[in-house]
Amino acid sequence: MGLIIPRAAEAFGVDAVSMAAQFTWLTGGIFFGYILSMGIFDRFTIKQVLIGSYLICVLALLLIHFSTNYNLLAVWLALFGVAISMAVCGSGTLITRLWDGRARQTVLVAQDAMFNGGGVIFAAIATWFAGNAFAFSATYLVVAAIIVCVLILVIIANFDSSDFVIAHNEKVVTQWNFSFLLIGFSLLLFMTAKISIFIWAPQYVEAKFGVGAEDSGRFMGNIFTAALVGSLVGTWLVSRIKVKILLYALVLVAGAATIAFTRMATLESMMIIALFFGVSISATFNAYMAFALTLVKIPTHRNIAYMLLMSGLGSAIAPLVSSQAVARGGEIEYALYICAALFLMVILTLFASEFAVRNRTSS
Repeated sequence: MGLIIPRAAEAFGVDAVSMAAQFTWLTGGIFFGYILSMGIFDRFTIKQVLIGSYLICVLALLLIHFSTNYNLLAVWLALFGVAISMAVCGSGTLITRLWDGRARQTVLVAQDAMFNGGGVIFAAIATWFAGNAFAFSATYLVVAAIIVCVLILVIIANFDSSDFVIAHNEKVVTQWNFSFLLIGFSLLLFMTAKISIFIWAPQYVEAKFGVGAEDSGRFMGNIFTAALVGSLVGTWLVSRIKVKILLYALVLVAGAATIAFTRMATLESMMIIALFFGVSISATFNAYMAFALTLVKIPTHRNIAYMLLMSGLGSAIAPLVSSQAVARGGEIEYALYICAALFLMVILTLFASEFAVRNRTSS
């Protein structure tokens, strides 16, 4: 979005702030799609939802590309957000049906590696299109083409094979317990802190060291490069160790790196800590997902939708929470302080969940 918004604003003749606000329809649609996911799989099969969602995604992307009406753009962005989030929930549910145990946690964490790799690739594609005077939505046509390929795979896939653990028509009761719900709340706190760091850390770098956008961009580049490497390593690790060990380690590193940000005296030391923070967020979301799903006997779409909802809610409130911290403290540094406090709460909730699991097991 950061790469696309300036050119989109130019195309529709509006300022960048208004165009950025327009993209909240996309993120809002994603959040609403997670809510719909709580019930839609009770009425339709996973295959039906995936096919329908991907068809809507392609249609929405084409409408975005050919749209000349600024107000209708919001509708198409929201439509894409709703459809893609239901597809994400369906895909996650499919993974839980096809794999179990360590194989499942490996596949889930591998998604983070794919996500980070996709981020690197699509950032390069968007930059190339922008540099060659293509329309702002040209990148979305690439996304549409990829979705068409995925749609073909979904259509020809045999979802009724014996490998599919639970039949579509089998009624499975969604299991909830305190430990699982607490892990979701922990994910909410983690995402709030993570997105707040993304918002304020680059500004903190510029303000503290008196540098420009080039150096703050290099700072964020270090984070995402380390995240890509870390997610690849994390995928290998969870094939050999329990996912909760990886999760605890990543959260501890995230908290320590955030505190270190406020203590660094030189720009280069900030760049080094950025690498550690990048590793800490590399595979954390799906490590949360994989760990949470071990706490229920048979994971369902509602379990997955709950975790996605908590993640989305944490991301949504991050700007508000961090902005209030800066407004009350008067300095950007206070946003980092609140993030450090949030990471501490994350650690405490993880320990509380572990205690609840052991208490339930012993009883």
